[in-house]
Amino acid sequence: MMAKKDCIHCSSARTGVTHRTKQCKRRTSSDNLVLLCSLYALCLIKPVAHAHHWIPKRNEMNHYVHVGPAHIVKRQAFSQKMRFEVVYDDSIGDLDEEKYGLITGKLIPEAVDYFHEAFSVKPTKQAIKLQRTCQNNAYFLKNLKGDSAGDIQFCKLNCVNTQCGPVNVPADHLDQCRVCDKDGVKCFNVPGEEWESGMGVESRDFILYVSCIQTDHCNAANAVAYASYCQQEHALDRPVAGFANICPKRLDTDPRHYPNLLSTVKHEIFHALGFSAGLFAFYRNEHGVPYTPREKHGLPPYNEKYGLYQWSPKIVQRIERKQWATRHGDVSHQVHMIVTPRVKREVRRHFNCPSLEGAEIENQGGIGTEYTHWEKRLFENEAMTGTYTQNPVFSRITFALMEDTGWYKPNYSLADELDWGKGLGCLFTKASCKTWMEKHLREKLPAVPFCYAIKKTPLHMRCTHSKLSVALCNLRKYGRAIPEEYQYFNHLPISETSPGLGELGSARGVVIRDTAWYGGAVPLADYCPFYQKFTLTETDGAKRETTCTVPENAPARLDNYALEHYGPSAKCVEQGRAWLAKKGFLTRTMVDWGSGCYRFHCDGGLQVEVGGEFYTCHRKGQHLEILGSLNDWKINGSLICPSCEEFCGVHKGCPQEMKSSSEGIAFVEGERPNRRNNAHSFRISTSELIYFIISRVFLIFTVMGCFVPAFHFLDIFV
Repeated sequence: MMAKKDCIHCSSARTGVTHRTKQCKRRTSSDNLVLLCSLYALCLIKPVAHAHHWIPKRNEMNHYVHVGPAHIVKRQAFSQKMRFEVVYDDSIGDLDEEKYGLITGKLIPEAVDYFHEAFSVKPTKQAIKLQRTCQNNAYFLKNLKGDSAGDIQFCKLNCVNTQCGPVNVPADHLDQCRVCDKDGVKCFNVPGEEWESGMGVESRDFILYVSCIQTDHCNAANAVAYASYCQQEHALDRPVAGFANICPKRLDTDPRHYPNLLSTVKHEIFHALGFSAGLFAFYRNEHGVPYTPREKHGLPPYNEKYGLYQWSPKIVQRIERKQWATRHGDVSHQVHMIVTPRVKREVRRHFNCPSLEGAEIENQGGIGTEYTHWEKRLFENEAMTGTYTQNPVFSRITFALMEDTGWYKPNYSLADELDWGKGLGCLFTKASCKTWMEKHLREKLPAVPFCYAIKKTPLHMRCTHSKLSVALCNLRKYGRAIPEEYQYFNHLPISETSPGLGELGSARGVVIRDTAWYGGAVPLADYCPFYQKFTLTETDGAKRETTCTVPENAPARLDNYALEHYGPSAKCVEQGRAWLAKKGFLTRTMVDWGSGCYRFHCDGGLQVEVGGEFYTCHRKGQHLEILGSLNDWKINGSLICPSCEEFCGVHKGCPQEMKSSSEGIAFVEGERPNRRNNAHSFRISTSELIYFIISRVFLIFTVMGCFVPAFHFLDIFV
């Protein structure tokens, strides 16, 4: 960790870093024979906060930073891996040592290194000198001498303090203060050291000012961090300076939450570099030609109503979905879509929908959330959606958008795999989730990735679509009716396995008829319910989340009656029935069940490791009988095999799956069956049956001895 000291400056080939600081500162009852045990005192699906991107107002942006002659910049190739100059504001030095070290030694360096490897730009040919802010944002564009028209900014009357977001820009980063009289006739360079040109920033492509200030935006948006751009270069409009402000009240140093914190900071830097409704109108095609026609001074038209530069329909189009199914019938549903070439190509490939018009963007949440994130219903865990839920990934679709800005060349090999919605076709992308769920009900198939089970006690858990977390269906009751456009349920069935339901709750077995108040817990997902990870409160009050890859999420060892394992090599596996724990004549039944986290191996096929024993999955849906121990308790449970390819991938040598027969598992020719595993399973079945009969007989005699007068245990043998 870097010691706190006066102004530190250090740079590397990848990243320039500047520290600017003044002083871098059971229910168990031993009396019962049979115990029904809830593992958890409380489970909570956390309410999700929206991401509110901070979009600069017109007077907070500058468009005339010169990084080289425009005709030369436009002809250059994307040959330079992106280089950042990181400048830490005084507020960073005021933090305690732990938070200071987290931000400067880990969080920001890791985020910046990611973008260095992920994107290349056209290299800058001269030092970046940021333009000064003009009084009332009034300026003239002149030549360098100020005696004729040009592309150099001259402020009308006065230069004023220059900020990038909440940060004061260092004088050394600023260009000369140039001014003209009110008529733009007499123009000159303002004398004095305060107004002269600084050295600028050499050999960098983006200046990132990092602060930690509890701003009004932090409070209003309940934000962890936010970032944006403040100045653009003149030749191609690429942002060359921006800021990232980390909200100190939400800065969490718990290592369990670091992956989410890092993802949040990267998400915000994506906004600063180009993924912003405030920059759509500046996008250019592969030849450097603007998609949006330009007005005076080379800028696109400005929409005063929305506070945004107005983009062209070549970038964003409004599409009408005329048959959007709701409980009231079909309605018209308006969506906005990014329709640039590479985004359209990637999104069609991802969903396997050749007619898809583009990638849908968020239509809820207000300015800062809508238009400037991917639609949550379709891109659930893509990190550039408007709210965090689980396992965020930056996919090829986000990389494609960055390429379609005209400013970056992505390294697609660094894009994460997005599995939500993959290959689900046009019905999934163009219809409401009601249509999707009803189709699967009619075909007697699971409605994944959506669900329609109301959380109840005891818990019946499932896995998230990515198999990275134990999950619950996030269908909930709101405090008022949700918008009619998102009311999907005619009635709500008792469970997802209710037979004979052609529509959602249209037949027998319903429990709720007035469903106007029911929807998924994430409004940005158009209120569609899906399986979401949650927070558990243990019987001792300790809290943990349910992501399988985080070791700290593991239950206490003595409470681990399902023999789970949490760590990098674990995924969520569904359970076949409630697990039992037996000790002598005591039996504990785990009433909260349905899924758990287990270590898996992919050496020549899929094996699930439970309590040090290896169980081979020969086909998807195969039931594994599990026998283990926890201290003096004998554990018996069941797991349902996922497909090998789902856990191991298509290139891991998964054997061909064979369906079971009356004789047992059929093996592919040349495959050696795991006889130890089969014998183990048979041994479990026999011993458990005998144990079950004896324990139940003993229980009956005990009860009769308590309640039947003059009953004696030995009388039955007389």
